Amino acid sequence: MRTPACHHARMPDDITLRSPAPDELRAWIEPLLSAFAEDFSEPEFESERPLLEPERLVNAFDGERRIGSAGAYTFRLTVPGGEVGASGITAVGVAPDQRRRGVLRQMLTWLLDDARARHEPVAVLWASEAAIYQRFGFGNGTWSSSFEVDRSKMVFRSPIPPRDGVRIRMVEPDEGVAIAMPIYEALRPVAPGSLTRPELKWRSQLMPDAEWMRHGSGPKYRAVLEVDGQPRGYVVYRIKGDWDPRGPKGVLTVMDLLALDPEAEQRLWQWVFAMDLVATVRGWRLPVPNPLHQWLIEPRRLGIMVGDGLWLRLLDVPAALAARTYAGEGTLVIDVDDAMIQSNAGRWQMAVQGGIATVTRTTAEPDLALDVGALASVYLGALRFIDLARAGRVRTFNDDALQTADVLFTPSRAPYCNTMF
Repeated sequence: MRTPACHHARMPDDITLRSPAPDELRAWIEPLLSAFAEDFSEPEFESERPLLEPERLVNAFDGERRIGSAGAYTFRLTVPGGEVGASGITAVGVAPDQRRRGVLRQMLTWLLDDARARHEPVAVLWASEAAIYQRFGFGNGTWSSSFEVDRSKMVFRSPIPPRDGVRIRMVEPDEGVAIAMPIYEALRPVAPGSLTRPELKWRSQLMPDAEWMRHGSGPKYRAVLEVDGQPRGYVVYRIKGDWDPRGPKGVLTVMDLLALDPEAEQRLWQWVFAMDLVATVRGWRLPVPNPLHQWLIEPRRLGIMVGDGLWLRLLDVPAALAARTYAGEGTLVIDVDDAMIQSNAGRWQMAVQGGIATVTRTTAEPDLALDVGALASVYLGALRFIDLARAGRVRTFNDDALQTADVLFTPSRAPYCNTMF
């Protein structure tokens, strides 16, 4: 039974919420399609259907008409030194003629209540518009970078030469899953912001190719890098072939590139930038900072764009804070403002010893005060407390508070997520 946890404004009496029956999944998504003015072909829907969790989906109804849809996936999110259960909120949309009635708020409250009933300390999402979700306490949890560059301009500062025992070879989808999935799982525990990827997602979406997946970017290819016969990295990319009177001008788009060590990662990028018949290379959902900045002689030519990545909402502040590890030792009292989830609001004492925090309610004077969205932005390490203080989003009550907080919250590495949902 869902435990009411979020407090919100009263909704219109004629709006009701209901999860779809298993045979209503196609109908469940219809409001989203009108909201985003998009189509969802049968093959595309059939690839998604096995991943859906009907009990985590909801429709808003006005009478018998579906006017809104929203849903969530069950994830594990890597945090510094550990992982937590996470509600992956997705497919949130309201029919265009039903906006400004509080429908989205009612559905999102339903999803957050459900996640708390499942004892998931956080919720995450990719935001179509950040302004929507900041109203509900979400903060920028990771950063993401992208680029589009003339392939011929990419010169490596210290190119790694070929050597015996190292090769890159193309693979078909099934072999790609068998090789890439263990590499991703080896990296996931040490990369804050990473999400679990079910094998079904690898087999139905990440590795296979279909016309509906291409969106004009050309067919998908997969390659693995092996050292002495052992897989060390992989890349998934698309190439849209093109020509003009001056010759080939294909566009290569890197969808996913991961490696177990820096040498293997650089070798894969060198291979990508040496691709024949390609004039332009694009990269999406890449980390910040991007290692290409250190490998290229003229990194400015990448024209890297940095934007928001995964958005994060703390649903259970003490559980979330206690789930990650910290740098050094110290005590910090944080006053949290959360108008939506009252059990999060108030003062929390973090006593950190050996990297582990004990989090308890307190009446002690606070060291820092901030809202739950700002706390979400420092939780994985996307921002520092001092960054938020300079923007007026953190108030301090003693001179050492910012430094103490930033030292304690120092992540093992910059947070990053490249799993869309």
